[in-house]
Amino acid sequence: MPSQFDAAWKDQNAVASRAVQRRLKAGEKDDGPRGTSNELTRRHSPGVPGVLPQDHNDYALTFFFNSYLLLSLASKPLGGYLDCIYPVWTQSSPESPLRPAITAVAMSLLEAWSWMNPNSPQSLARPHYVRGIAALRRHLQNGGDVDDDILMATLMLDMYDGITSFCGARSHTGVHLIGSAALIEKRQRRPFNGEASHKIISGIRSMIVGRALRNQESVSSDALTRTSNAQNIPRTPQYELEEIQFEVANLLASASALETTPVNRPSLASEILAKAHGLDQRLLDWTAAMPPDWKPTSCDAESVPRTIRDAGLYHDRCDIYPSIFTATTLTSHASSRINLQLTILACLPHLPTRAAHPFLSSAQEQQRTARATVQRLADTICASVPFYLGDRASVLRIDDQTIRYPRVGSGATPVEHYRTAAAYGGMFLMQRLPQLLALPLREGQREWVLGQMGRVKRVYLAREGGF
Repeated sequence: MPSQFDAAWKDQNAVASRAVQRRLKAGEKDDGPRGTSNELTRRHSPGVPGVLPQDHNDYALTFFFNSYLLLSLASKPLGGYLDCIYPVWTQSSPESPLRPAITAVAMSLLEAWSWMNPNSPQSLARPHYVRGIAALRRHLQNGGDVDDDILMATLMLDMYDGITSFCGARSHTGVHLIGSAALIEKRQRRPFNGEASHKIISGIRSMIVGRALRNQESVSSDALTRTSNAQNIPRTPQYELEEIQFEVANLLASASALETTPVNRPSLASEILAKAHGLDQRLLDWTAAMPPDWKPTSCDAESVPRTIRDAGLYHDRCDIYPSIFTATTLTSHASSRINLQLTILACLPHLPTRAAHPFLSSAQEQQRTARATVQRLADTICASVPFYLGDRASVLRIDDQTIRYPRVGSGATPVEHYRTAAAYGGMFLMQRLPQLLALPLREGQREWVLGQMGRVKRVYLAREGGF
């Protein structure tokens, strides 16, 4: 295993171990027993039974599988790895690092929905996270094969970090992704020719590219090559989108240095501008070629229930997607195009006065087109909010079917949408809405976005010890 990856896990293990020691010391000062069943009972969410069984681990796993995973089989996630977590878990050995890693995720989600803070010293999730890191390092140091459960363990450790970061309003570092691509290359015994393997590889690839886009940092070509060269990975539409987004992330990283380049700035700006237009066209071509059943259905305000309009409907526009996972793929696509338009706008001031892209008549026209495109794409992201949140305005049951969601015609809301929207909607939205705050939007839209971000925090209790 590469030394950088080993160092990252070693650092995380040390930090996690210290946190557990603090938890144990805090528990020793309590008057009551060190277990947290009383705390869970006293502060439980309406979506979690008030009396938990003695085996909290089993209950947390059942909650996680039923609320986050098994339902995704019905809603057919597109290219994701969520629907193969359960089968990989059932086939893993009791000693697999995947077991404590998944338990850490399950327990943190149960605590969050129980109005508890997964970041608190009393959290039962953190010790499982520590054990997952230790088991993973031990397995690799002993020369164990990198099977599906080992790769999945890295994704689950990263998911735990994402949950605790979301609840604690911290930046998600993605430390467990640092060496995940290296583990793919290390894999020796089993080929990547099963459906689960393909989806795990796609999940790692998607996280690497997504993190680079959010942080506007370049993606290592080695990291992408390792995931791209894995055997027999299907070239799904999501895979093809991530191929383009990989280049977008690297272009954004190059463009960020434009202001500090002392020489040849017009030449560099022209080069970046041409690449931005080329990538934007490829994203448009991807949209034209995507499966027809991915396209959202737009509905007017009159067909949207009043409670949804009151909770959050921007400019009377609402888009309904085939699934939560389709929605997040297409809003990710919109986000990438927004970044390219901003790159175009950043390049234009550095060009010679008469310079223009071959397909546009003037720099002024490029500016008008880019700004109009930014506004249209921002409206698209805003139009997805009702689909994600419905009329939910406060913490309720994760499976509460009294929540109203927009729907096409007189059709009923799909049963699985009640849980997928509650389980994933808030975290997906918080990957997109903050980006809009820095855009040149029409008057009042930034305030609307801020209001919806505040709504997400109220619904999921982010920054306040749970969601």
